[in-house]
Amino acid sequence: LHLASAIKAEVDVPVFHATRIQDPATAARAIEDGHIDMVAMTRTHIADPYFVEKLREGREDDIRQCVGASYCLDRLYTGGGALCIQNAATGRERTMPHKIAPKIGGAANGAKKVVVIGAGPGGMEAARVSAERGHDVVLFEATDRMGGQINLATKVGHRENLSGVTRWLESQIRKLPVDLRMETMATAEAVKAESPDVVIVATGGRPNSGRLQDSALVATGQDILSGRVEPGETVLVYDDQNDHQGVSVAEYLAERGARVELVTPDWMTGSKLGPTNRPIHIRNLHAKGVVMTPDLRLGGVEAEGNRIVAVLHNDYSEGDEERLVDQVVVEHGTLPNEELYFALRPDSVNLGEVDIDALLEGRPQEIATNPAGAYRLFRIGDAVTSRNIHAAIYDALRLCKDF
Repeated sequence: LHLASAIKAEVDVPVFHATRIQDPATAARAIEDGHIDMVAMTRTHIADPYFVEKLREGREDDIRQCVGASYCLDRLYTGGGALCIQNAATGRERTMPHKIAPKIGGAANGAKKVVVIGAGPGGMEAARVSAERGHDVVLFEATDRMGGQINLATKVGHRENLSGVTRWLESQIRKLPVDLRMETMATAEAVKAESPDVVIVATGGRPNSGRLQDSALVATGQDILSGRVEPGETVLVYDDQNDHQGVSVAEYLAERGARVELVTPDWMTGSKLGPTNRPIHIRNLHAKGVVMTPDLRLGGVEAEGNRIVAVLHNDYSEGDEERLVDQVVVEHGTLPNEELYFALRPDSVNLGEVDIDALLEGRPQEIATNPAGAYRLFRIGDAVTSRNIHAAIYDALRLCKDF
C-alpha cells in the first residue's frame, strides 16, 4: 500500500491498488486516509463473489475472506481455470452453487438426518452445506479443534493465513443448527444410533511413510509439525510428494535450528508447487541454509549407534549414497482412515458406492445397490486418498448440495 500511496502523492490521476487487501475495513481505511482512490479486490471476489452483497446487507462476518493461498493464480499460470482453494463453486458455476438452496424444513418436506464424521475442511463443508439445505446435522470431531491438517500447515509462518479457511467454515457452522460434538470419537454404533439418512465419512488420513511405513527409525511430517516428535540436529527430509508438505516441514525444521537436507527423487525440489508458491518456499529454504538434493530415492535406513544411516539411490546412475544423520523425516502423503467407512458400509443403501459420472456432472447420487440399507454412505477428502484442501471441500459441496 505504501508504494501505491507514494505514486498517488506524485500524480493527478486516480490510483487503483490491487494487492492483498481482503477485508472491507482495510479497504475503507486505505481510501479514507487518502492512500488510494479505489481498491480492486480481485482474489477477494474469487473467494466470495457475494462480497458486496454481504457488505450492503450488514453481513460482513459472513464474507469468506481470501487467504492468499494463490491456488487460483497457480492454476492460471499453468493453463488451468481460476479455482479457489476454499470456494469450490468459483469457476464451476454451471454445476456448483455459491448459494445453497434450502429445502423446506421437516421430514415431510425432504429434510434428512445427516451425520458427518471429522471436522477437517471437507467435513466442515459437508456440515455447512447440509445444514444450509435444512437437514438435521450431527458433526463428530475426535479432537478439541476444527480444521484437521490445516492446523499443521499453519505451523509454517507464511502459511498461517490458511487458518482463515477453518475460521470461516467454523463461524458458519456455529451459526447454523449443527449438533457439534467435539472431542467425541465416532464409532459405527454411535453413528447408527443417530438413525441417519446420510453418513459422510471425512476422517482424513494418517501419515504414509511409503516403503518405510513400519520403520521405527523414520518420523513423518505430521509427527514434526504436531510436536509428537522433537526436531533433530541434523535431519534428512525425504519428500516423495513434492508439494507443500515436504518443503513446509523442511522450513519448519530449519527455523528451529536443524541442519536440513531436503531430498527428492524428482528432478527438482517442489516440482508440484505452483509458480506463485514455489519461489516463496525455495527462497525461504535457501535463506535458512537447507540443502536441496534432487534425483535421489530413499532406499532404506539403518541404526548406527544413536544415529541413522540413510541409504539413497540414484535411479539414473544406479549408484547409492549414504547420509549419517540424527533424524529422517519422510513425506509421502497420507493413507485413508477408512476403518469406520468399511464398518458402516454393509448397512448402507449404496454400499458406499459413488456414481462417478453423476459426481463429475454435478448430479445427485441415486445408486441403491442395497435397498435394505438404512442410510447412504459417502467418504470424502483424505478418507478416500491423499488429497488437498480444495479437493476435500469440492467433494463435500458436490455431494451435499443435492441431499
